[in-house]
Amino acid sequence: MWNCRNRATFEQKKLRTPFDVIFSACGYMNYWAGLMEGADRETMQRGAKMLKTNVASMRRICAAPAEASLD
Repeated sequence: MWNCRNRATFEQKKLRTPFDVIFSACGYMNYWAGLMEGADRETMQRGAKMLKTNVASMRRICAAPAEASLD
């Protein structure tokens, strides 16, 4: 979240959607998992994948009403 806030504040890069913050967090979780070993690594990777999958589903659900209103 902090990095997304800094990009928006200091680099004037606007976020397209709030989901961008979550996808960025998933990337950091995978990076952090690479620094771990054993079961902790697998758990962190599984959690990041689960979060990314759920957010992708939510994004599709939220986009559907917006697309319908354009018709």
